[in-house]
Amino acid sequence: MSLYDSLWRENHGLWEFIISFDNVLSKSECQKLIKFYESSKKASVDDHRAQYTGLQLFQDPRPEAFAWYQKLEKKLLPYAEKYEKKLVNMAHEDYKPSEILANTNDICFRSLQVQHYNPESKGYSAVHVESGKNHCKRYLACILYLNTLKDDDGATVFPLAGHWETPKAGTLVVWPSGLPFYHKGLKSSEDKYILTTWYEFL
Repeated sequence: MSLYDSLWRENHGLWEFIISFDNVLSKSECQKLIKFYESSKKASVDDHRAQYTGLQLFQDPRPEAFAWYQKLEKKLLPYAEKYEKKLVNMAHEDYKPSEILANTNDICFRSLQVQHYNPESKGYSAVHVESGKNHCKRYLACILYLNTLKDDDGATVFPLAGHWETPKAGTLVVWPSGLPFYHKGLKSSEDKYILTTWYEFL
């Protein structure tokens, strides 16, 4: 059990709503996406709260970028429904919802961004949530780790949930985009590559 795993776990149970799925991409696919990112001339630092370089696949004019978008959309969209079904299975029989919100015909990705944090960066140190007045359609947030880091290096920390996720290549982590799922990314001693996006309602 990590340092954060014991924080408020018994009282809150928020950690149960942060669900990870392994092998969403193979290690080979992760390496290919990293290599594609490294070859881009469109990567830029675009967030004042973090020290990372990011590539928005929508903004890369290369045909390979669109091919990656199509592949990732096909791979990732079904996990919104898988996530919700896991929650339904946790519910008491008397309180199971009659329908799944995460129908793949009603959700989309408006962003698919590869991010790179080098060892000199401070990580994503600002504690934040992924939705707000300008992003009301964000339903679920997710991170797809593209490389594996040791121990808790570069972990994504959810302090109120008493939970953290250590980067593992091919693992997708999904959680509700709004309150109370504050989180941040810890500094890593090695290069860290992730793909970030949100499941959004059309």
